[in-house]
Amino acid sequence: MKAWHWLVLSLSCAVGTACASAAHRVESPAEPAVEFRVDPALAALPPMEFPIEGKTDAERRLFVDAQGGVVRRMLVLQFETVRPGSDFRFRFPPVPPRKFGPYVYRSGAYAYDDVRAAQRAPGLEAARTRALLLQQGLQAPRYWHVARLARVADPDGMHEAIVFYMENADARYPGGLVDVDEDGDGLLDAADTARLWQALERAVEVRPRAVR
Repeated sequence: MKAWHWLVLSLSCAVGTACASAAHRVESPAEPAVEFRVDPALAALPPMEFPIEGKTDAERRLFVDAQGGVVRRMLVLQFETVRPGSDFRFRFPPVPPRKFGPYVYRSGAYAYDDVRAAQRAPGLEAARTRALLLQQGLQAPRYWHVARLARVADPDGMHEAIVFYMENADARYPGGLVDVDEDGDGLLDAADTARLWQALERAVEVRPRAVR
């Protein structure tokens, strides 16, 4: 049994692997001083592990709110570790900055075409996540409103921690995304952006990890 198995209630973390001591309490070596406490209203799905472009190993934890089999909201905790032998390093400043728990993260909020992303990169996060949701009998939307936090979690650039809060936005874009930026993501107004950040902070809390 792998150390991160989501049904195990009391575990010690293997190096480079996140684990949960309960379904809604997530710890990772990528953020060794904190734990993430997820709103129990969001259902925990089985963890995912996969490589990204031969550079990093990713672990992705999904928590969903669904109605009638359609996902309405999803929280994603993603932890990445540089693969042995790779010279890749995480290097980016926390700009624009947003404090979350004890740390400052790079932040962004946007509208996002998940189907397009999955088609463009079949082996990466969007495609793998859509496949897992389908395996769980859930339908993912095409369009999401997303609030995203990302942090280089160690001085050597070996780890990254990312938090995504996502809401189904299909009803907002019957003809496709509008007001897109250079990355193809849709721009959000100030009210939507503020509401997403408030919802993220209700969906997950960061606490200092207990000393063991």
